[in-house]
Amino acid sequence: MNAPSSAGPSCTAALLCGSGSAETRKCFIYKKGQQKGAGRYHVTEPYWSRMGKSCKVVVCGQNSVGKTAILEQLLYGAHVVGSQTMETQEDIYVGTVETDRGVREQVRFYDTRGLKDNMELPKHCFSCTDGYVLVYSIDNKESFKRVEILKKEIDKSKDKKEVTIVVLGNKCDVQDQRRVDHEGAQHWAKVEKVKLWEVTVADRRTLIEPFTFLASKMTQPQNKSAFPLSRRNKGSGSLDS
Repeated sequence: MNAPSSAGPSCTAALLCGSGSAETRKCFIYKKGQQKGAGRYHVTEPYWSRMGKSCKVVVCGQNSVGKTAILEQLLYGAHVVGSQTMETQEDIYVGTVETDRGVREQVRFYDTRGLKDNMELPKHCFSCTDGYVLVYSIDNKESFKRVEILKKEIDKSKDKKEVTIVVLGNKCDVQDQRRVDHEGAQHWAKVEKVKLWEVTVADRRTLIEPFTFLASKMTQPQNKSAFPLSRRNKGSGSLDS
């Protein structure tokens, strides 16, 4: 489903699952509980029609902060505020996000189970992950404390030197119920060197900027060479420094 033109860069998704063989070229969705450990699998378009890198993004936070609602509103633009949702085990959404360079990049969003009590992120969430979206709700102080803990876990357990982390304070439309101080949260984000936005699924436009930033940062072009230009020494196979 295409994003409304007024929403800026587009984020799209469709319900298609398959590895590219003729047998799997059909539109379907895995129902939760159908397979052990399997949730829904949402893909923008057939894998066989796309080449290139697909970034892995883990979306995590305390239970009931609106992680799934954010993804479904971002990708489909059809979430109904206040509607009941099933508890997430782990769903994967594969969407295309347009970067600030005007390039459409494929992103795999791992919508993780909402964390309760002393639960920790599964270890596979730290493997080959390019980015994280940490979600809290502005009307729940404990959910922000969980984000602080998650940031420390990521710093300790990530297997890549560089990962992109964005933090979303959901439900910014319920200011009268605010429990997380905006300035305090922004100060923490500055100290931790992460970007933080307050958003609401009631207004899809608030979701576009953080996810555009995320996709743009993860796919930022690298320098052509990791080595500085140097002159080759005459009569040797070594390089000057």
